[in-house]
Order: sequence, then C-alpha cells, then structure tokens
Amino acid sequence: MTEESKLAFQASKSANIIKSLCDLYGLSLQEATDIYYQSDTSELIEEGIADLQCRSARYLAIVIWEEHQESQER
Repeated sequence: MTEESKLAFQASKSANIIKSLCDLYGLSLQEATDIYYQSDTSELIEEGIADLQCRSARYLAIVIWEEHQESQER
C-alpha cells in the first residue's frame, strides 16, 4: 500500500465515522467533526494503532461518542 493510498483510506475512514456520528446522534457535520478530531480514539486511528482501522465506522462512532460523553462529565 502506497503512502497516498494509506492517506486516502484514512480520510475515507474518518469521513465515514463523522457521518456515523451525525446519523447516530443527530449532530451537525461541524459538531461531529469537532468531536471526532478532539477524541483520543481519532489519534489512535490516524496513527494506525491496534486494529481500529478494521472496526466499522458505526462501532468507532459509538466509542468516540462515549469518550466524548465521559469528557463532558469531568
């Protein structure tokens, strides 16, 4: 896999997760994007840590939402 194809895959994955956040939680595109990029999980996805790239966008959206909810409670 070339560096360019890796970047394209990551961009597509991020977009699908953000869309899932919008669909699951009724968020605007801006709200979902902010939540995604402020999450620790998005950093792990971008770095290619563990098997997160293999998880579905819906699953990762739920994980990121739960992380966001926990950070709001602090």
